[in-house]
Amino acid sequence: MNTGLLHLHSFLRWVILVLLIVNIVRHFANAQKPYTAGDKKLGLFLMIAAHITLLIGLIQVIWGRYGWVNVPAGENVMKNSFWRFFLIEHPVGMIIAIVLITIGKGVAKKNITDAAKHKKAAWMFTIALIIILATIPWPFREIVGAGRGWFPGMH
Repeated sequence: MNTGLLHLHSFLRWVILVLLIVNIVRHFANAQKPYTAGDKKLGLFLMIAAHITLLIGLIQVIWGRYGWVNVPAGENVMKNSFWRFFLIEHPVGMIIAIVLITIGKGVAKKNITDAAKHKKAAWMFTIALIIILATIPWPFREIVGAGRGWFPGMH
């Protein structure tokens, strides 16, 4: 089950990245156009994918291969870059990004101009994208012992 959740978590990463890019481009390109139902739906799909990924990620950070239950006894998580990344940096970065995605989606409900909605959503999504790109365990990152590739768990 753990491997299946890791596969789903990894797959949803790509869905979120694509949806973020589509949302960002759409909001910046339509800055002077009405905020449409399509804008709302794209934001909703992004938010749903992000929240599902968050729930799966929380399961992984507790019981996953690199979760809290698998930390060696006596290990100082904050002094070990591997454990610090997977147990602190990655989850905190992703939670911040998902909060920004949720705020960006919530802009549609505000009683402000459509141009302001597009601008605020675009910037929230852009900042979330930067945080996500910075905290994903990419295969080229120097996380000693991670053994992860572009599609984790699919060796």
